[in-house]
Amino acid sequence: MLVCVAAPLFSIVDQVGNSVSEGQASRVVALAPDVTELAFALGMGESVVAVDTAADFPPEVVSLPRVVPTDLEGILALHPDLVLASTAGNDPRVVDRLSGLGVRVCTVDATSFARLAGACRLVGTVVGLRERAEACAREVENRVAAAAGRAASIVRREALYVAWWQPLIVAAPGTFHDDLLRQAALGNLAPPGAGRYPRVDPELLLDPRLEVVVAPNETAGRTLFEELLGMPVGLRFKRKLARVIWLPADPASRPGPRLPDALEALVAAREADP
Repeated sequence: MLVCVAAPLFSIVDQVGNSVSEGQASRVVALAPDVTELAFALGMGESVVAVDTAADFPPEVVSLPRVVPTDLEGILALHPDLVLASTAGNDPRVVDRLSGLGVRVCTVDATSFARLAGACRLVGTVVGLRERAEACAREVENRVAAAAGRAASIVRREALYVAWWQPLIVAAPGTFHDDLLRQAALGNLAPPGAGRYPRVDPELLLDPRLEVVVAPNETAGRTLFEELLGMPVGLRFKRKLARVIWLPADPASRPGPRLPDALEALVAAREADP
């Protein structure tokens, strides 16, 4: 049975430019891991009725019903009064269709730490949790400022963020991974203008400017990297002209409230081996 909520007060513009009406939410469906984590960080956990199939944090989500983010009928069957979506994984066509059917949808687009803090404030404002949202945003901002302050004394290096090794997929300028590198005093050698996560020529790994590669610490990625060491494009790693910093995968791969964990780990690795 759908619980009635207070009438919306006014419309707010989300991070992709769509209007979202303000009002309480008692049946929240989170369509991506980052917005799932954000909902719980804002204290909305008791209102979350389903999460996407990849969500695994915080531990409370393990027992929640799952929904495929592209399953329009499955989402509608949950009778949500708010759907949280993310540009980090959700199909905008599904989001538009939900909105067209009258479902309240709020989409976040956390392409930087500043935008992540903004996402905290956005979702909190939409559901009337402004104080909790401000605390969440301030925590992100303060942790990033502290980590960036530490990185300011480290020698700047040229780098890549590798999202996948074979084929080689890197984070381009304008992504949260690009900001992750920048805050840790790392330049980004990824080509601009080819999309957020372009597939690039593996020979980019032979660029003489490349000194550091940052990657998520996943078993599959580690295996592909070991294979790459036996190829000509792995030469700079074999000769120790470039190094790889492996970051904890979930915080590093999701633009949610735990992303500062990845930055702090990256800065610590750089301090240990500038």
